[in-house]
Amino acid sequence: MTGVGAATRKARVEPGASVLVIGCGAVGLNVIQGAKLAGAGLIVAADVSDAKLRGAKLFGADLSLDAAGPDVVERLRSVTQGRGPDYVFEAAGHEHAFRLALEAVRPGGQVVFLGKVNVNQDVAFRWGSLMGEKRIVRSSYGGGRPRRDFPWLVQQYLEGNLKLDELVTRRIPLEEINSGFDAIRRGETIREVVVFPT
Repeated sequence: MTGVGAATRKARVEPGASVLVIGCGAVGLNVIQGAKLAGAGLIVAADVSDAKLRGAKLFGADLSLDAAGPDVVERLRSVTQGRGPDYVFEAAGHEHAFRLALEAVRPGGQVVFLGKVNVNQDVAFRWGSLMGEKRIVRSSYGGGRPRRDFPWLVQQYLEGNLKLDELVTRRIPLEEINSGFDAIRRGETIREVVVFPT
């Protein structure tokens, strides 16, 4: 709900719009899916992991970029007619990603912060990156209303429009739960499902 809802409910991505998703873990991959469901014209994935960028293509990204690259903002402008993306979703939870989101979005565009850092951590921005009537919103659950949205998500899955099975990297027994958390922290998996004995 967090990722799909961020694109479809919170930002309300318009058909044909350009979208940048920074951070291609589970939430970012679902933002990509939500943008695709909304009819985005261009979906760009940015991450520092080549493996995550490859995964982003499977979920609907049209283009992938190294989020730490020195020319990432210029490359984004070159694929958006010099303007920058209409919507930027930050799903990495990193100070650099927060700054990149504001630098990349076009004037009048919208930034949705989904990632998290420690609640007491300061995050600094270049003041000029806030100019240009940019809209900034923080979202934790994608504007979701379970009674309305869960049946819709299930229907999208059943119709083949939403990839859920592909989000599960592996299934593990309860005894391996700590190794599962370790693998997630290392960025080796998207989601792990604990399977209980029957």
